[in-house]
Order: sequence, then structure tokens, then C-alpha cells
Amino acid sequence: MDLLKGFFGPFIAQKMCEAQVAAGGADYSAWVPLVAGLLVILGHSFTCFAGFRGGKGVLAALGVFLAISPLTVLCAFALWIILTVTTKYVSVGSIFGCGLLGALSVFGYVCPEYYFESINLGQMILAVIVAVFVIVKHKSNIKRLLNGTENGFGSKRKK
Repeated sequence: MDLLKGFFGPFIAQKMCEAQVAAGGADYSAWVPLVAGLLVILGHSFTCFAGFRGGKGVLAALGVFLAISPLTVLCAFALWIILTVTTKYVSVGSIFGCGLLGALSVFGYVCPEYYFESINLGQMILAVIVAVFVIVKHKSNIKRLLNGTENGFGSKRKK
């Protein structure tokens, strides 16, 4: 569900912008889906239904970027899978996957002739903001990883 809400926020915003342009209105499609995506991630991470404490935004971000820049996020998701399976820590996959998303977006914006997907300035800025946000939300996981107390797949909780 987190992935779907992340996807449909910017997707619906994009469709609404396209309908407005078709009706002869102004074209806001360069930034409205990005704002919708950011709001979905923030709403997921600071939900009022849980005392403004929510998730870390990884799956919501995956959904947002599937709608905005699918090839870039699929590369980051591939890294997430590889690191999660090899290290047995979801947090390691999430941290490095989001870092790769930000790095690939910067590279795609700075060197578009060498990149496989069109990345505009707004997408690049959003990807960097989301990458930093998700990594900061993993602060407690990073501390546990450094202390050797992070729970992995198939491991019992360490004291």
C-alpha cells in the first residue's frame, strides 16, 4: 500500500496537469507531480494517525519515483535487493538504494547525454532531498549497525 500511494500521488497529479493543458490551461506538469510526490513521502513519514510518527519513507519514495523517473528508481531498487539479500539488513539496502537514487539523478541531470533517462532539475532536487531525508530517518538504524545490534533477517533481537 505504501508503494501504491507513493505512485498514485504524482501519477494523478500528472494526469490532472495533462487534462488542464488539454482544456487550454497553464502547464504545471514540471513541478506539480514533484510536489505531490514530496507531500506523499512526508505524509507517510509524519502521519497524523500515528502521532506524527510514521515510516521511513522508502516504499513511498519507490512509488513516487516509479511515477516520476522509473528507470532510475529501478536501478536503485536493484541495489536495494542486492544489498538486502547479501547483508540481511533491510536498512543497509534502503540507505544505499536511496543514496544511489540521489547520485544517479544528479548524474542524469549533469550529464544527460550519457544517461538513459531524461532528468530535469526538479526531479534531481527532489531525488537528493528524498535521499537525504530517508538516510536521516535511518539514523537509529545506522547507530545499531555501527554497534552491531541491528536486526537482520533470521536473527534474534540483540540486547
